[in-house]
Amino acid sequence: MKKLGKALGAIAIAGAVVAGGSAFTASSSLPASSVTQGYGAQTITGVTAQTVAYQLNTAKSNIDHVHLVLTGDTTALTIQIAFNDAAPATCSGAGDNTTDNSVTDYVCDVNQQVETAVKFAVIAES
Repeated sequence: MKKLGKALGAIAIAGAVVAGGSAFTASSSLPASSVTQGYGAQTITGVTAQTVAYQLNTAKSNIDHVHLVLTGDTTALTIQIAFNDAAPATCSGAGDNTTDNSVTDYVCDVNQQVETAVKFAVIAES
């Protein structure tokens, strides 16, 4: 009888572990498959980019601005950007150079759908 009690106890514990494990996995969830933030290639020529950040609209369906931080004082250069091999357009925002000339910030206005943005380029010309 003692062996039967231990066996039933072991089965009860195993059942609790299985039930608990399935409860944990059943509660996990991921974002909907229709949520797309996009990822692609970036090509940057003529300058060194420290950061490239895309600022999205409230619905997160459109890129409204591209925030660039370029190394050094690049205010004498013409900064152009393009998505998906389109013709480059001059960045609409003037560069804001730091006092020590270590970086220059740009905020470029764009109108690019997130789901179709697969490639981004920055071009700097003197």
